[in-house]
Amino acid sequence: MEDVQIVGAGPAGCIAAKEAAKAGLNVAVFEQQKGVGARLKCSGLISKKGLDSLGVDYRRAVMNKIYGARIHSPSLNRMDVISKKLQAFVVDRMKFDLLCAEEAEGAGAKLKLGRKARKLDLKSKLIIGADGALSDVAKWFCFPKINEFAFCYQTDFENVEVDDKRVVDMFLSNALFPGFFGWVIPLSESEVRVGLGVFRDVRKQYNNSVKYYFNKFLKHPIVSELLKNSKEKNTISAVIPLSVRESTAKENVILVGDAAGQVKATTGGGVVFGGNCARVAGRLAPLLIQKGAEQYEVEWRRKFERDLTLHRRMRRMYNALSDSQIERYFSFAKKIGVESFLINHGDMDSPTRMIESANTLFGSSLGGW
Repeated sequence: MEDVQIVGAGPAGCIAAKEAAKAGLNVAVFEQQKGVGARLKCSGLISKKGLDSLGVDYRRAVMNKIYGARIHSPSLNRMDVISKKLQAFVVDRMKFDLLCAEEAEGAGAKLKLGRKARKLDLKSKLIIGADGALSDVAKWFCFPKINEFAFCYQTDFENVEVDDKRVVDMFLSNALFPGFFGWVIPLSESEVRVGLGVFRDVRKQYNNSVKYYFNKFLKHPIVSELLKNSKEKNTISAVIPLSVRESTAKENVILVGDAAGQVKATTGGGVVFGGNCARVAGRLAPLLIQKGAEQYEVEWRRKFERDLTLHRRMRRMYNALSDSQIERYFSFAKKIGVESFLINHGDMDSPTRMIESANTLFGSSLGGW
Protein backbone atom coordinates (compact mmCIF):
# COMPACT_ATOMS: atom_id res chain seq x y z
CA MET A 1 0.00 0.00 0.00
CA GLU A 2 1.19 3.53 -0.80
CA ASP A 3 2.09 5.99 1.92
CA VAL A 4 0.51 8.84 -0.07
CA GLN A 5 -2.27 8.78 -2.65
CA ILE A 6 -2.89 11.92 -4.70
CA VAL A 7 -5.96 12.53 -6.84
CA GLY A 8 -5.18 14.76 -9.83
CA ALA A 9 -1.99 15.01 -11.91
CA GLY A 10 -2.03 18.74 -12.57
CA PRO A 11 0.86 20.91 -11.36
CA ALA A 12 -0.29 20.92 -7.72
CA GLY A 13 -0.72 17.15 -7.59
CA CYS A 14 2.58 16.43 -9.31
CA ILE A 15 4.54 18.97 -7.26
CA ALA A 16 3.16 17.45 -4.05
CA ALA A 17 4.01 13.98 -5.38
CA LYS A 18 7.58 14.98 -6.22
CA GLU A 19 8.22 16.50 -2.81
CA ALA A 20 6.67 13.57 -0.93
CA ALA A 21 8.65 11.06 -3.00
CA LYS A 22 11.86 13.01 -2.38
CA ALA A 23 11.07 12.69 1.33
CA GLY A 24 11.26 8.91 0.93
CA LEU A 25 7.56 8.07 0.76
CA ASN A 26 5.78 5.66 -1.57
CA VAL A 27 3.52 7.91 -3.68
CA ALA A 28 0.80 7.21 -6.26
CA VAL A 29 -1.05 9.81 -8.34
CA PHE A 30 -4.47 9.04 -9.85
CA GLU A 31 -5.41 10.92 -13.03
CA GLN A 32 -8.69 10.17 -14.78
CA GLN A 33 -7.45 11.48 -18.13
CA LYS A 34 -5.29 9.18 -20.25
CA GLY A 35 -2.64 11.86 -20.59
CA VAL A 36 -1.29 14.59 -18.33
CA GLY A 37 -2.46 18.02 -19.43
CA ALA A 38 -5.27 16.58 -21.54
CA ARG A 39 -7.83 19.06 -20.18
CA LEU A 40 -6.23 22.45 -19.78
CA LYS A 41 -8.07 25.35 -18.19
CA CYS A 42 -5.57 28.18 -17.89
CA SER A 43 -4.42 31.27 -19.78
CA GLY A 44 -0.80 30.18 -19.34
CA LEU A 45 0.34 33.62 -18.14
CA ILE A 46 2.45 33.10 -15.02
CA SER A 47 4.89 35.44 -13.30
CA LYS A 48 8.58 34.66 -13.66
CA LYS A 49 9.10 34.98 -9.94
CA GLY A 50 6.19 32.66 -9.27
CA LEU A 51 7.44 30.02 -11.69
CA ASP A 52 10.92 30.22 -10.20
CA SER A 53 9.45 29.54 -6.75
CA LEU A 54 7.94 26.20 -7.75
CA GLY A 55 11.16 24.25 -8.15
CA VAL A 56 10.15 23.03 -11.62
CA ASP A 57 12.42 23.34 -14.66
CA TYR A 58 9.82 25.07 -16.82
CA ARG A 59 12.11 26.36 -19.58
CA ARG A 60 10.94 23.90 -22.26
CA ALA A 61 7.34 25.04 -21.75
CA VAL A 62 7.92 28.76 -22.43
CA MET A 63 6.01 30.13 -25.44
CA ASN A 64 6.52 33.87 -24.94
CA LYS A 65 8.14 36.39 -22.61
CA ILE A 66 6.05 39.21 -21.13
CA TYR A 67 7.36 42.56 -19.92
CA GLY A 68 4.15 44.32 -18.99
CA ALA A 69 0.52 45.12 -19.66
CA ARG A 70 -1.73 47.72 -21.22
CA ILE A 71 -4.73 48.18 -18.95
CA HIS A 72 -7.85 49.53 -20.66
CA SER A 73 -10.68 51.31 -18.83
CA PRO A 74 -14.35 50.96 -19.86
CA SER A 75 -14.12 54.13 -21.99
CA LEU A 76 -10.77 53.08 -23.53
CA ASN A 77 -8.44 55.17 -21.42
CA ARG A 78 -5.20 53.27 -20.98
CA MET A 79 -2.38 52.67 -18.53
CA ASP A 80 0.88 51.30 -19.87
CA VAL A 81 2.59 49.24 -17.18
CA ILE A 82 5.60 48.03 -19.14
CA SER A 83 8.93 47.26 -17.51
CA LYS A 84 12.40 46.89 -18.95
CA LYS A 85 12.68 43.71 -16.89
CA LEU A 86 11.10 40.36 -17.73
CA GLN A 87 7.91 39.98 -15.66
CA ALA A 88 6.15 36.81 -16.79
CA PHE A 89 6.03 33.94 -19.22
CA VAL A 90 3.29 32.53 -21.36
CA VAL A 91 3.74 28.80 -20.91
CA ASP A 92 2.38 25.90 -22.91
CA ARG A 93 0.34 24.33 -20.14
CA MET A 94 0.37 20.86 -21.65
CA LYS A 95 4.18 20.91 -21.77
CA PHE A 96 4.38 22.46 -18.30
CA ASP A 97 2.07 19.84 -16.81
CA LEU A 98 4.11 17.10 -18.49
CA LEU A 99 7.31 18.54 -17.03
CA CYS A 100 5.75 18.52 -13.56
CA ALA A 101 4.70 14.90 -14.08
CA GLU A 102 8.15 13.89 -15.36
CA GLU A 103 9.78 15.39 -12.29
CA ALA A 104 7.32 13.58 -10.00
CA GLU A 105 8.09 10.27 -11.70
CA GLY A 106 11.80 11.06 -11.63
CA ALA A 107 11.57 11.44 -7.85
CA GLY A 108 9.90 8.03 -7.58
CA ALA A 109 6.16 8.77 -7.66
CA LYS A 110 3.90 6.45 -9.69
CA LEU A 111 1.37 8.00 -12.09
CA LYS A 112 -1.81 6.02 -12.72
CA LEU A 113 -3.15 7.61 -15.89
CA GLY A 114 -6.64 6.91 -17.16
CA ARG A 115 -7.57 5.82 -13.66
CA LYS A 116 -10.46 7.68 -12.05
CA ALA A 117 -10.10 7.45 -8.30
CA ARG A 118 -12.98 6.31 -6.15
CA LYS A 119 -13.32 6.91 -2.45
CA LEU A 120 -12.92 3.21 -1.73
CA ASP A 121 -9.56 3.27 -3.56
CA LEU A 122 -8.12 5.77 -1.10
CA LYS A 123 -6.63 3.79 1.77
CA SER A 124 -3.18 5.30 2.19
CA LYS A 125 -1.71 6.95 5.26
CA LEU A 126 -2.11 10.39 3.63
CA ILE A 127 -4.63 11.39 0.93
CA ILE A 128 -4.13 14.57 -1.10
CA GLY A 129 -6.95 16.03 -3.18
CA ALA A 130 -5.51 17.95 -6.13
CA ASP A 131 -8.53 17.41 -8.35
CA GLY A 132 -9.64 20.94 -9.11
CA ALA A 133 -12.30 23.42 -8.05
CA LEU A 134 -15.10 20.84 -8.16
CA SER A 135 -13.05 18.36 -6.15
CA ASP A 136 -14.46 14.87 -5.60
CA VAL A 137 -12.06 14.38 -2.70
CA ALA A 138 -13.50 17.46 -0.98
CA LYS A 139 -17.03 16.07 -1.42
CA TRP A 140 -16.16 12.54 -0.29
CA PHE A 141 -14.58 13.76 2.94
CA CYS A 142 -17.12 16.54 3.63
CA PHE A 143 -14.88 19.60 3.41
CA PRO A 144 -16.52 23.06 3.52
CA LYS A 145 -17.69 24.30 0.14
CA ILE A 146 -16.04 26.95 -2.01
CA ASN A 147 -18.52 29.82 -2.13
CA GLU A 148 -17.36 31.93 -5.07
CA PHE A 149 -16.44 30.96 -8.62
CA ALA A 150 -15.72 32.59 -11.96
CA PHE A 151 -16.66 31.05 -15.28
CA CYS A 152 -13.92 31.68 -17.84
CA TYR A 153 -13.82 31.25 -21.61
CA GLN A 154 -10.96 31.79 -24.03
CA THR A 155 -10.04 31.14 -27.64
CA ASP A 156 -6.71 31.18 -29.47
CA PHE A 157 -6.56 33.04 -32.78
CA GLU A 158 -3.89 32.85 -35.48
CA ASN A 159 -3.13 35.07 -38.48
CA VAL A 160 -3.05 38.13 -36.22
CA GLU A 161 -0.75 41.15 -36.52
CA VAL A 162 0.56 41.51 -32.96
CA ASP A 163 2.04 44.97 -32.47
CA ASP A 164 4.13 44.04 -29.42
CA LYS A 165 4.31 40.42 -28.32
CA ARG A 166 5.99 41.47 -25.05
CA VAL A 167 2.79 43.07 -23.75
CA VAL A 168 -0.59 41.68 -22.68
CA ASP A 169 -3.82 43.68 -22.80
CA MET A 170 -6.21 43.73 -19.84
CA PHE A 171 -9.74 45.13 -20.16
CA LEU A 172 -11.80 46.45 -17.24
CA SER A 173 -15.59 46.75 -17.31
CA ASN A 174 -18.20 45.34 -14.96
CA ALA A 175 -20.75 45.74 -17.75
CA LEU A 176 -18.76 43.73 -20.27
CA PHE A 177 -17.09 41.32 -17.81
CA PRO A 178 -19.33 41.26 -14.70
CA GLY A 179 -17.17 40.59 -11.67
CA PHE A 180 -13.98 39.83 -13.59
CA PHE A 181 -12.06 41.17 -16.64
CA GLY A 182 -11.01 40.43 -20.21
CA TRP A 183 -7.58 39.70 -21.65
CA VAL A 184 -5.58 39.41 -24.84
CA ILE A 185 -2.33 37.48 -24.40
CA PRO A 186 0.17 37.28 -27.27
CA LEU A 187 1.44 33.76 -27.88
CA SER A 188 3.73 34.81 -30.73
CA GLU A 189 3.98 37.55 -33.35
CA SER A 190 0.94 36.10 -35.13
CA GLU A 191 -1.14 34.37 -32.43
CA VAL A 192 -3.13 35.66 -29.46
CA ARG A 193 -5.25 34.19 -26.68
CA VAL A 194 -8.48 36.13 -26.09
CA GLY A 195 -10.50 35.42 -22.98
CA LEU A 196 -12.65 36.68 -20.14
CA GLY A 197 -14.24 35.69 -16.88
CA VAL A 198 -17.68 36.22 -15.34
CA PHE A 199 -18.44 36.01 -11.63
CA ARG A 200 -20.77 33.10 -10.90
CA ASP A 201 -23.53 34.99 -9.10
CA VAL A 202 -23.79 37.50 -11.94
CA ARG A 203 -24.03 34.70 -14.45
CA LYS A 204 -26.97 33.23 -12.53
CA GLN A 205 -28.64 36.62 -12.05
CA TYR A 206 -28.68 37.54 -15.73
CA ASN A 207 -29.04 33.99 -17.05
CA ASN A 208 -26.39 34.63 -19.68
CA SER A 209 -23.75 32.07 -20.51
CA VAL A 210 -20.11 33.07 -20.45
CA LYS A 211 -20.11 32.58 -24.25
CA TYR A 212 -22.64 35.42 -24.48
CA TYR A 213 -20.17 37.79 -22.81
CA PHE A 214 -17.32 36.44 -24.93
CA ASN A 215 -19.20 37.22 -28.14
CA LYS A 216 -19.78 40.76 -26.85
CA PHE A 217 -16.07 41.06 -26.09
CA LEU A 218 -15.19 40.11 -29.66
CA LYS A 219 -17.07 43.25 -30.76
CA HIS A 220 -14.92 45.49 -28.55
CA PRO A 221 -13.25 48.03 -30.89
CA ILE A 222 -9.71 47.07 -29.94
CA VAL A 223 -10.35 43.34 -30.09
CA SER A 224 -12.41 43.38 -33.28
CA GLU A 225 -9.70 45.39 -35.07
CA LEU A 226 -7.01 42.99 -33.87
CA LEU A 227 -8.93 39.91 -35.00
CA LYS A 228 -10.33 41.22 -38.30
CA ASN A 229 -8.29 38.81 -40.45
CA SER A 230 -7.77 36.10 -37.86
CA LYS A 231 -8.57 32.41 -37.83
CA GLU A 232 -10.03 30.77 -34.73
CA LYS A 233 -8.15 27.82 -33.26
CA ASN A 234 -8.89 25.99 -30.02
CA THR A 235 -11.32 27.11 -27.31
CA ILE A 236 -11.45 26.19 -23.62
CA SER A 237 -13.76 27.05 -20.75
CA ALA A 238 -13.18 26.65 -17.03
CA VAL A 239 -14.61 27.07 -13.56
CA ILE A 240 -12.18 28.90 -11.27
CA PRO A 241 -12.53 29.14 -7.47
CA LEU A 242 -12.37 32.65 -6.04
CA SER A 243 -12.53 31.77 -2.35
CA VAL A 244 -10.50 29.48 -0.09
CA ARG A 245 -12.20 26.61 1.70
CA GLU A 246 -12.60 27.28 5.41
CA SER A 247 -10.76 24.03 6.07
CA THR A 248 -8.27 22.21 3.85
CA ALA A 249 -7.12 19.46 6.23
CA LYS A 250 -8.79 16.84 8.40
CA GLU A 251 -7.49 13.59 9.86
CA ASN A 252 -5.36 12.09 7.04
CA VAL A 253 -6.83 14.09 4.12
CA ILE A 254 -5.65 17.44 2.72
CA LEU A 255 -6.54 19.58 -0.29
CA VAL A 256 -4.11 21.52 -2.50
CA GLY A 257 -4.38 23.92 -5.43
CA ASP A 258 -7.78 24.70 -6.93
CA ALA A 259 -9.33 21.96 -4.79
CA ALA A 260 -8.44 24.07 -1.74
CA GLY A 261 -9.27 27.38 -3.43
CA GLN A 262 -5.62 28.50 -3.32
CA VAL A 263 -6.16 30.89 -6.22
CA LYS A 264 -5.66 34.63 -6.76
CA ALA A 265 -9.20 36.03 -6.72
CA THR A 266 -8.05 39.08 -8.69
CA THR A 267 -6.96 37.13 -11.76
CA GLY A 268 -7.97 33.52 -11.23
CA GLY A 269 -4.34 32.39 -11.38
CA GLY A 270 -3.69 29.29 -9.29
CA VAL A 271 -0.46 27.72 -10.49
CA VAL A 272 1.87 29.71 -8.21
CA PHE A 273 -0.07 29.62 -4.93
CA GLY A 274 -1.43 26.14 -5.54
CA GLY A 275 2.01 24.85 -6.49
CA ASN A 276 3.69 26.39 -3.48
CA CYS A 277 1.05 25.03 -1.12
CA ALA A 278 1.56 21.65 -2.77
CA ARG A 279 5.29 21.92 -2.03
CA VAL A 280 4.40 22.53 1.61
CA ALA A 281 2.14 19.47 1.58
CA GLY A 282 4.73 17.20 0.00
CA ARG A 283 7.58 18.30 2.23
CA LEU A 284 5.45 17.92 5.36
CA ALA A 285 4.01 14.57 4.28
CA PRO A 286 6.14 12.41 6.65
CA LEU A 287 5.13 14.63 9.58
CA LEU A 288 1.47 14.67 8.53
CA ILE A 289 1.44 10.88 8.45
CA GLN A 290 2.88 10.73 11.95
CA LYS A 291 0.94 13.52 13.65
CA GLY A 292 -2.12 14.29 11.51
CA ALA A 293 -2.88 16.62 8.64
CA GLU A 294 -3.61 19.80 10.59
CA GLN A 295 -0.01 21.03 10.46
CA TYR A 296 -0.40 21.47 6.70
CA GLU A 297 -3.27 23.90 7.29
CA VAL A 298 -1.22 25.88 9.79
CA GLU A 299 1.85 26.07 7.58
CA TRP A 300 0.32 27.03 4.24
CA ARG A 301 -1.90 29.66 5.85
CA ARG A 302 1.08 31.12 7.70
CA LYS A 303 2.95 31.52 4.43
CA PHE A 304 0.24 32.46 1.94
CA GLU A 305 -3.11 33.29 3.52
CA ARG A 306 -2.52 37.02 3.87
CA ASP A 307 -1.82 37.48 0.17
CA LEU A 308 -4.80 35.34 -0.83
CA THR A 309 -7.04 37.33 1.53
CA LEU A 310 -5.84 40.60 -0.01
CA HIS A 311 -6.56 39.27 -3.49
CA ARG A 312 -10.13 38.45 -2.37
CA ARG A 313 -10.57 41.84 -0.75
CA MET A 314 -9.46 43.63 -3.91
CA ARG A 315 -11.75 41.47 -6.02
CA ARG A 316 -14.79 42.27 -3.86
CA MET A 317 -14.00 45.98 -3.87
CA TYR A 318 -13.71 45.97 -7.66
CA ASN A 319 -16.92 43.94 -8.10
CA ALA A 320 -18.88 46.61 -6.24
CA LEU A 321 -17.95 49.33 -8.76
CA SER A 322 -20.00 50.54 -11.68
CA ASP A 323 -18.18 51.33 -14.93
CA SER A 324 -18.44 55.05 -14.22
CA GLN A 325 -16.80 54.49 -10.84
CA ILE A 326 -14.08 52.35 -12.43
CA GLU A 327 -13.46 55.20 -14.86
CA ARG A 328 -13.12 57.78 -12.08
CA TYR A 329 -10.71 55.62 -10.09
CA PHE A 330 -8.77 54.84 -13.26
CA SER A 331 -8.32 58.55 -14.06
CA PHE A 332 -7.32 59.30 -10.47
CA ALA A 333 -4.79 56.46 -10.50
CA LYS A 334 -3.16 57.84 -13.65
CA LYS A 335 -3.10 61.31 -12.12
CA ILE A 336 -1.22 60.25 -8.97
CA GLY A 337 1.35 58.16 -10.85
CA VAL A 338 0.12 54.62 -10.37
CA GLU A 339 1.57 53.60 -13.75
CA SER A 340 5.08 54.41 -12.58
CA PHE A 341 4.42 52.80 -9.20
CA LEU A 342 3.28 49.53 -10.80
CA ILE A 343 6.26 49.47 -13.15
CA ASN A 344 8.66 49.83 -10.21
CA HIS A 345 6.81 48.00 -7.43
CA GLY A 346 4.15 45.84 -9.07
CA ASP A 347 3.92 42.20 -8.03
CA MET A 348 1.63 39.80 -9.90
CA ASP A 349 1.37 37.46 -6.92
CA SER A 350 1.94 39.36 -3.68
CA PRO A 351 -0.29 42.40 -3.02
CA THR A 352 1.22 42.53 0.48
CA ARG A 353 4.52 43.79 -0.92
CA MET A 354 2.78 46.30 -3.19
CA ILE A 355 0.70 47.71 -0.35
CA GLU A 356 3.75 48.10 1.87
CA SER A 357 5.43 50.07 -0.91
CA ALA A 358 2.26 52.07 -1.59
CA ASN A 359 1.94 53.06 2.06
CA THR A 360 5.46 54.43 1.93
CA LEU A 361 4.93 56.33 -1.34
CA PHE A 362 1.31 57.47 -1.08
CA GLY A 363 0.84 57.94 2.65
CA SER A 364 -1.25 56.40 5.40
CA SER A 365 -4.53 56.41 3.48
CA LEU A 366 -3.81 52.80 2.49
CA GLY A 367 -3.00 51.75 6.03
CA GLY A 368 -6.27 49.90 6.51
CA TRP A 369 -5.13 47.09 4.25
